[in-house]
Amino acid sequence: MDFHYITGVILGIFGGCLTQFGQLLEKRAVNQYRVDSQENGFFRRLVKSPVWLSGVFFGLGGGTVAYMLAQSLIGPALTPGLMASGLVILAVGSVRMNRETLNTSEIIGIVLMILGILALGLSGLAINSTQVRITLGNRNALERIAVFTISFFLMSFITRSLAPRIKNRRGMLIALANGFLSCLSDFWINPLLALIAFVLLGHSTPSQFIIFTIASAILVMVATTVTWTNQLAFKYAQASNVVPVAQVPIQISPILVYFFIYALTPPNSISVVYILTGTVLTIVAGFLLGRRREDPID
Repeated sequence: MDFHYITGVILGIFGGCLTQFGQLLEKRAVNQYRVDSQENGFFRRLVKSPVWLSGVFFGLGGGTVAYMLAQSLIGPALTPGLMASGLVILAVGSVRMNRETLNTSEIIGIVLMILGILALGLSGLAINSTQVRITLGNRNALERIAVFTISFFLMSFITRSLAPRIKNRRGMLIALANGFLSCLSDFWINPLLALIAFVLLGHSTPSQFIIFTIASAILVMVATTVTWTNQLAFKYAQASNVVPVAQVPIQISPILVYFFIYALTPPNSISVVYILTGTVLTIVAGFLLGRRREDPID
């Protein structure tokens, strides 16, 4: 493992911690206004809250920068899994915010998360910028990208549409819909990073410019949608409950990206075992860390 790979892994973990710390602060602000409806100024009051703005700064600001740097170094197959490390921060922070102590399942969850992140780091399934640009020039790969993108958009739309109809699971369904959208962000950030220098210097081909434009539009749309609808999810359920739900598609999609979209061969046979083990462990750990209950509102 070279220096760039190790640096990317560290940045992925750091980005996950910043992101979930930011979401913890956002949830704390939401708790102050969650009894109010949207019509009574829920979002308007949130944007005036210093605590909520601090959460956006740490999560959408610092977390995103670390996430982008990690993506540029190790690609979309590993970064989402490494970002899940922030669930430990979210679980511990939620406990401290409620002046409680970690229970047995949460301690087991932390241990499993550490083992899962270790397995992901050992898998070595990195995707570099050259591989991204080669894939974007392949017609069959572009068709696979289109199928992947449309499918995840549809799954997000369907899940979000079900949320108002199943009120006792509203927060979970909103979070799951955001998880599907986040999968698109995790994928499309790489084409943007791989092509941005060519586009800005005027050296891109027409097809590269179109792909760059599509990537930019998707990333802006996802960031805006997820940031705002996350507040609704936090309004109807506890952050440590809804975030693990969103992590399910986020942890599964990198496997599709590596083997289906990029059609890459793992560096060695044990890499597949590591990535599958790491994915399963992070998902299980997420749910163990998210079992603590909070009374939602209707």
